[in-house]
Amino acid sequence: MYITIPSAVDDLDVLISRLKKFSGVQLQLHEDRLKILGPVEKLVEAQNYALRYLGPESNTPIHVSNDCFSVFQHTDLVRHFEEQFDVIICVKGSRELYLKGRQADIDRFQACLRELESNFCQCPTVLTPFKLENLRLLCQKFSILFHELPPKPSIQMALLIYFSSLLNSGAKLLPKQRTAPLSYMEVYRKPTGESQLFRNKHSSLQGTYVGHLESVPLGLHERARSASARRETKHVSESNLSATSSRLRSVVIDGSNVAFAHGKQQKFSPEGIWLALNFFIKRGHTNVVAVVPRFRRGMGGKLFDKLERAGYLCYSSSRFVNDDHQIADDDKIILQLAIETEAVVVSNDQFRNYRDISEQFRDVIDNRLLPYTLALNTFLIPDDPHGRKGRSLSECLCLPDHTED
Repeated sequence: MYITIPSAVDDLDVLISRLKKFSGVQLQLHEDRLKILGPVEKLVEAQNYALRYLGPESNTPIHVSNDCFSVFQHTDLVRHFEEQFDVIICVKGSRELYLKGRQADIDRFQACLRELESNFCQCPTVLTPFKLENLRLLCQKFSILFHELPPKPSIQMALLIYFSSLLNSGAKLLPKQRTAPLSYMEVYRKPTGESQLFRNKHSSLQGTYVGHLESVPLGLHERARSASARRETKHVSESNLSATSSRLRSVVIDGSNVAFAHGKQQKFSPEGIWLALNFFIKRGHTNVVAVVPRFRRGMGGKLFDKLERAGYLCYSSSRFVNDDHQIADDDKIILQLAIETEAVVVSNDQFRNYRDISEQFRDVIDNRLLPYTLALNTFLIPDDPHGRKGRSLSECLCLPDHTED
């Protein structure tokens, strides 16, 4: 398995070290590619970790106390907290950590850190043999080397309280399973300085990700019923055409274009795709799909799984043959799908390289390509997507009368 390394990536040596230690794989660095060798189950685990490390949904820099910082000098403790809270923990300069992952998971982990910091204030000069034995047993249970713990009594006491709370709450300690294809994986990011890369600690899903997961419909019939109910109870703007569901065009969304727009061109943000889908679902469309390259499947996690099962998302074809990753052109697939289904295409890409391929491609690009705006976590398309003299959005989204039976 190969992983393409982005041009602007921090602490590649840390990633390599952790993949070897955490996943038990062998690695070889070839220019901008990292080759991973090992059993299949180890490859999947290593790929998932690398994807989260190289292309996180959010990056949050935090400052911690000296005691807290010393905890994360120990690999076993780093691994434990990463698995428990589903985050990536990078140790930077003096008392500084960078947290990578979903903002909701980062927030949970920060709450745990605040609790640890509070418990550090309990500073016994020495722990009793009974408490030390309890801590040793808890470390054994959680696969942490007891003799490598920080020796300071206040830190050991705080860890004892933390581990005990896990037992009392019945918390599951297994890492969450992530779906990612066993294939070539690439993560793209524009070259940026460290200050830009981490400048916004709230540039991720900001807690709405889980809520959106719960609101994704489960099937075509449910989608049709919910869309019908919305049309009966909510008047859609510029509805002079009184369009019914049977006259609405299908919609094909350029998933990568929308996801990177939501990530401010810095990262692939899956929630942007759901915002775009939801825009059309609210308007009564029942045939809406986002097309995403298959190698980005792991970046969408459970959201992509639900959208795929509901019929709202599909992946462009891809296969891995003798170290050669063969990827279909997702832009061409988007245009071909629009031709076959008489759909509109939603993208800010101009598709200039495809206009001269065929008259059908040119017709879709000139007449059925809808640009969008994505800002303040809101997706919208203007009422006049083709200018004041062009057709309105409602007209663009409806089939012409002569196509009806």
